[in-house]
Amino acid sequence: METLTFLNSPLLWGGLLAGIPILIHLLYRRQYRRIDWAPMRYLKLSIQRNRRRIRIEQLLLLLLRMAAVVLLFFLVSRPVMHAEGLSRWLGTSSRTNRIVVLDDSLSMGYAEQGTSALQRGQDVLAELLPTFGAKDAFTLVLASAPTEPVVREVELENVDDLVAMVRGVRRTEVLSAWETILGSVDELMASGSYPMYEVTLVTDLRRAGWEDRVQELGNRWAGSHARLRVFDVGTVATDNVALPSLEQVDRVALVGSPTRFTAEIVNDSGGQLAGLEANFIVDGKASLVRVPDIAAGESIRLPLSATFQEAGQHDVAFELPEDPLPGDNRRSTVVDVRQSMMVKIVDGEPGSEPLSGESDFLALALSLAGDASDAFRVEVVTDSEWVSTPAGNPDVLILAGVPHIAAEQAELVAEQVAAGTGAMIFLADQVDPDNYNQVLYKNGNGLLPAELVTTDEAEFSGLTIDATEGSPLDALAQLSPAALARVKIRKTYEVKLPQAADAPPALTTGPPEPQPVAPSPEAVEGVHVLARWNNPAATPAVVQKVYGDGNVLLWTVAADRSWSDWPTEASYVLAVREAARAIARSDARFRAFTAGQSLSVLVPASHNITLPSVETPGGGDPVKLVVSKPTLDGPTAAQSPQEIDYGDTRRAGLYTMSWHDSVSGDMTQEFAVNPDARESRLERMSLDEFDELWGALEPEVVSVGAESDTSLAVRGREIWRTFALGLFGLLVFEACFARWTGRQR
Repeated sequence: METLTFLNSPLLWGGLLAGIPILIHLLYRRQYRRIDWAPMRYLKLSIQRNRRRIRIEQLLLLLLRMAAVVLLFFLVSRPVMHAEGLSRWLGTSSRTNRIVVLDDSLSMGYAEQGTSALQRGQDVLAELLPTFGAKDAFTLVLASAPTEPVVREVELENVDDLVAMVRGVRRTEVLSAWETILGSVDELMASGSYPMYEVTLVTDLRRAGWEDRVQELGNRWAGSHARLRVFDVGTVATDNVALPSLEQVDRVALVGSPTRFTAEIVNDSGGQLAGLEANFIVDGKASLVRVPDIAAGESIRLPLSATFQEAGQHDVAFELPEDPLPGDNRRSTVVDVRQSMMVKIVDGEPGSEPLSGESDFLALALSLAGDASDAFRVEVVTDSEWVSTPAGNPDVLILAGVPHIAAEQAELVAEQVAAGTGAMIFLADQVDPDNYNQVLYKNGNGLLPAELVTTDEAEFSGLTIDATEGSPLDALAQLSPAALARVKIRKTYEVKLPQAADAPPALTTGPPEPQPVAPSPEAVEGVHVLARWNNPAATPAVVQKVYGDGNVLLWTVAADRSWSDWPTEASYVLAVREAARAIARSDARFRAFTAGQSLSVLVPASHNITLPSVETPGGGDPVKLVVSKPTLDGPTAAQSPQEIDYGDTRRAGLYTMSWHDSVSGDMTQEFAVNPDARESRLERMSLDEFDELWGALEPEVVSVGAESDTSLAVRGREIWRTFALGLFGLLVFEACFARWTGRQR
């Protein structure tokens, strides 16, 4: 029976006991003896007139008692009403376009009692598919690939094959962006074969990914009489320990030098996290890392370090122990380790004697043997040579006391920095402040971090480092204060930090109140003071500005000994080397991808590319790729690069792209694809909030939790409460009716 089923159907046999009232009636029926009595003749007519009415009343009372027994056993048999069967029974089973959306995002991997939300969703569909009409048009859409349905408008003649297909769906690590998903579903509905539509969503109703903009879609669906059913297979539990990020701190990784990383760990487990042990994995070799205690609801950034002995690509990963949501416990990155980095120094005042030039101490500091003797390849040019020779593409460009910069040269430097090159600017007596402010500062819109004001010849000692996470001068902050206090300063440049253009001046009444001397506030995003001089005004010593993909450091002191004794101190060597490495050109950002993003490699158009393929996480045969040729016409077509791309990155892990280049030979490129961190936020939506999203459309939400009966949830809902209420009413009516029929008449 498709309309009504029973969870305890054997108890229906108890309905046979409905015959007991009949048996009692027959056994206790009164037997009358005929006695002739003269007065009875006068009552005979009255008895004949009431007999029929009395029999009808007794029959109705008997039927009521039988119905009470039957209803009692219906109740204990736990009846379930199935809406699909009811619609067929009512004759409304016209062919329908049935679109099922299965959420296969990361959060669907959250497990409770050993069963994940995705597994419960698959169980739901295994029960649901047989209830559809064999001639209905069935479409299965995965939330991770809404524009590519698994099957589209197929008839359900072989349900077992479709169930097996659903069982084979694996969890991905993408975010379920429901606005995009439902937009694709809307397009499928617009091209459907039948006029009736039913959309079924199987999801965990986590808040991440839902937007208010689905209301317009809901209003349109309501107008077309589409039906929306939602099977909530999520759980109330949200305990989780997440790993939202693994970042390479140093922009450049050099052979033999420690490369720093940070791993962010978030404790959403509801209690303090203590004694956690994780794995830091470098090129497949794991080392144990003890994680500090983390309070409930808090997060930490755990510092990590690795030293690479060979140049090339290296795989680095950090992995937490398994918890209810295993998909966000591991993150990886690809590190491109270099043998050395290119530093170009433009000397604004070359010297004829050793260490007499503007850049001599800079070149010496970068050339000293440290962890790796050839870590910096230094090229020193004069300012005139810099203008007349090709610009090149250095990792770091240092302007050491360059007197004047042409506007065209300033634009070229700005383009290089915006593309990722690091820049350091040292001032000197010969520097033209008006020229720098005009072509480099540009009222705060250029690459110069601050406006040059005037020189200050006050003598003092020392500098202080501002505590800023990820600062290029972090290494100086580790030195003792005494090491920095002995730096003798004779001359500095005063600068004016940029302020927010839209900040109105404070309105005051009366004479201005005296204000204490304080450092200038930093009102522009991307500009930071990294170090200050130890003078009464605490004027900036080093100012950083993020410009495009690059960084600029302004040093308000000369690079040689003309303004200070700092170049002769060991702290100067440390500052220059660490700062250069911290702001150098980096391609680390091009290797970190989030699940769902496309991977691509650009190759010069003149190169002939063959055999492009990609190896995906989990093994399997490489996937063949296609090279995209430039589509432009004219002279620019020859300069436009070719592109090798791959878009199906729904699963996290390492992807290795390989191809043969007619110029470079066999090439490989690794990419680290990580889970979408937003999926780690497991906050659930309330049913009221969910209903409000849909506007005029009223979705039917069925909850299928960890302890729920999946079969019951799919087939319908238990109606024993309705039967219990009916039984109570029937018993009350039977008692009243029995009293009424037993009255004296």
